[in-house]
Amino acid sequence: MEDVLSFKILEQEYAISIENIESVVDMTDITQVPNAKYFIEGLINLRGRIVPIIDLAKILEIKLSEDHKYENILVLRINDEEIGMLVDEVENVLTIDPAKLEKIQSKKDVYSENVKGIIKIDNRLIVYIDLIGILEKELHKDLK
Repeated sequence: MEDVLSFKILEQEYAISIENIESVVDMTDITQVPNAKYFIEGLINLRGRIVPIIDLAKILEIKLSEDHKYENILVLRINDEEIGMLVDEVENVLTIDPAKLEKIQSKKDVYSENVKGIIKIDNRLIVYIDLIGILEKELHKDLK
């Protein structure tokens, strides 16, 4: 069994492994960073620590309206680095059986390679993503 945290971006629900999550904070001012990668929104000061903020919607090619406002930042620890991720809403912690994940069939690389599967709970379909895989792929794109 495995614990995941579910969250929403627009109306779609996603999940990531709980082992990388440090905290959830309310949206705050983000300082822009010139020449940052396309998915890095900027930096925040979190209790004296500078934390880069990413926009997963940009990586997953989710089209947001111009006036879209995120509500929360998931603070993650990945490879000993703190990273914040913008989300609309944090849902809940779920305990899942990885053997029962449905495989996703998609021609979009961004999904097919970085989705661990679909979690089905009642009438909810939750996309379980490999966030570390997605970030490593995006961070090393320009290095190839």
